Amino acid sequence: MPFISENFLLQGNTAAKLFHAFAENEPILDYHCHLPVREIAENRQFRDLTEIWLEGDHYKWRAMRASGIPERLITGEASAREKHR
Repeated sequence: MPFISENFLLQGNTAAKLFHAFAENEPILDYHCHLPVREIAENRQFRDLTEIWLEGDHYKWRAMRASGIPERLITGEASAREKHR
């Protein structure tokens, strides 16, 4: 059995039944994100996960700076791959 299966993170039969019967085909709604509403409404297509995760999110930037991460890996010239490590 693979590590990540169709029931990954579902704890027990009830959770699996509820998820597969009701939630599996529903869209993922994140009511707490820092993407501009316009970008969500216009279905903006991002180049990569780093662009979604870091672009313009000053809360993450602040946490990263407080953790001692170099600025080049936050808003600097580092590649998306380097920033998302």
